[in-house]
Amino acid sequence: MLLHRPRPWVVPLLLWLLTCVLWLPWLGNVPLRDWDEAGIARTALEFAQAVDLNGLLPTRWGEPYLNKPPGLHLLVALAIRLGGTYEAVLRLAPAMLSTAAIPLVVLIQRELAFQSRQSSPQLRGPVADEGLATGLILMTTLPMARHGRLLMLDGAMISATLLLWWGLLLLQKQPRRGAGLAGLACSALLLLKPPAAMAFLVLGLAATLLATLPMNGQRQGKSLLQQWRCSWRAMVFRGLLGCLPGLAWHGWHLYSRGDGALLMWGRQGFGRLVEALEGHDQGLSVPAFEILKGGWPWLLLLPLGLQLAWRQRRQPAGRWRLGILAGCLGVVLSLKTQLPWYSHILWPPLACVEGPALARLWRERRTGQLGIPLLLLGLALLVATVLQALAIVHGLPLWPLLSAGVAFATAAIVLLRGFSVRWALGMLVAGWWVALLCFWATPLWLWELNEAWPTRAVGHLVGTLPPEEPVFIQGPGRPSLSWYGERLIPPRPAQAQRPHHLVAPGEQPLAGCQVRAVFPPPPQPGQQEPVSLQWCGPEGRTSHRQAPQRFP
Repeated sequence: MLLHRPRPWVVPLLLWLLTCVLWLPWLGNVPLRDWDEAGIARTALEFAQAVDLNGLLPTRWGEPYLNKPPGLHLLVALAIRLGGTYEAVLRLAPAMLSTAAIPLVVLIQRELAFQSRQSSPQLRGPVADEGLATGLILMTTLPMARHGRLLMLDGAMISATLLLWWGLLLLQKQPRRGAGLAGLACSALLLLKPPAAMAFLVLGLAATLLATLPMNGQRQGKSLLQQWRCSWRAMVFRGLLGCLPGLAWHGWHLYSRGDGALLMWGRQGFGRLVEALEGHDQGLSVPAFEILKGGWPWLLLLPLGLQLAWRQRRQPAGRWRLGILAGCLGVVLSLKTQLPWYSHILWPPLACVEGPALARLWRERRTGQLGIPLLLLGLALLVATVLQALAIVHGLPLWPLLSAGVAFATAAIVLLRGFSVRWALGMLVAGWWVALLCFWATPLWLWELNEAWPTRAVGHLVGTLPPEEPVFIQGPGRPSLSWYGERLIPPRPAQAQRPHHLVAPGEQPLAGCQVRAVFPPPPQPGQQEPVSLQWCGPEGRTSHRQAPQRFP
């Protein structure tokens, strides 16, 4: 596409370096969010503080942590020992693991192209362009990049899943190597989200078998099952050897903690298929909204991508792309518990479908009706830029909107006027890439922090209180408050012991309490409410005549 017959490792390496340049800046310009980031950070810190790493068994606030294995937590613990507890240090390990998804999706597309040309020798054309286009799309998909930057398991899980699928695809021509890679990927998934290892292994096997079924007009040779029969002993050995770290940890966990070790498989795992946990029962609206919210501008290519995949349904590449997309949709939509990041697994299959469409537009220099919707999208972003610049609306990222709006509108005008299609597509990709890079420089890229009052400042103040004085929070618990306060701050019980400190929304004292400090919200109107630190105990403990300290 952009490179003429490059060496096999050039495109994946260059895209990985470009992904690091895009995803890694400004990792630490916002605090940790509830729930996953603060919780993972606390477990990793306890690993880092332990002399023997707690026997590789995770804890949180000194109690056994049974929800997830410690695969990512141990890497973050190593980062804490080397660099401290800064937000950028905490997010670096998961962000680096997430960037591996980009070269892996390139390798998957390249293997699919190779298998299609092997089964249908009449197919011609460059092999690298679809992989390059898919990598560019996945790299610049906003949810993929944003979640990859967070201290969460999902970005690393995507990379492990793509490694698993690539290994399964390699079973056709390199069964031993493919089995080893698939085993290592299963081990990684077992140390991240155990039920996901089984689900994505079944999906990958089904899509691989579907892709290798001989169709009419294809070259007949040994089937995949016949090839596996010739080397099944080596495959089983290498696959089990790769799975050994994950299986060994779960065996040790079960031996050490008994039935409690099954929680991550039961209620925290397969239980999400059959019941809605903690009120997250919004149904199909959650994944639908996430796709419509975060898939732009590449959703414009989805109709053409699906059309191309359907036309290639007699080729391994088309069958694999349709099969893996349908399978991932089935897994996500079948979940009774729905959270926004559960749809994260959909972005690689969507990119695999959209990538060939972008490559075809580049190769054939035709765009069809892409110009008009792209122009409307660019104009909408430019209107939002003007409204933000004139202070008619607040809380929008000005420079990212301007960069994306100018790039989309300019590319659309170039397409509608019949000028160079490649220049238009190049401006589209480059402009969106720059817009995302500018977006990370703003605190708005982690917009969930604006859903409730900020915890970092009040947490630091709580950390200065005497450790023997209990501290509670009014309302639901906030793990990020406990992280920054360096102590567990549970919700205030109905019969709380006195005296105690209380973190409460608002600046009015509750019954029997006196306000000691107030943290005002940001100056923008309509945003978070203030929060106060209150003393609930004898009035002699603090001067109620003195005005409470106010923090900017």
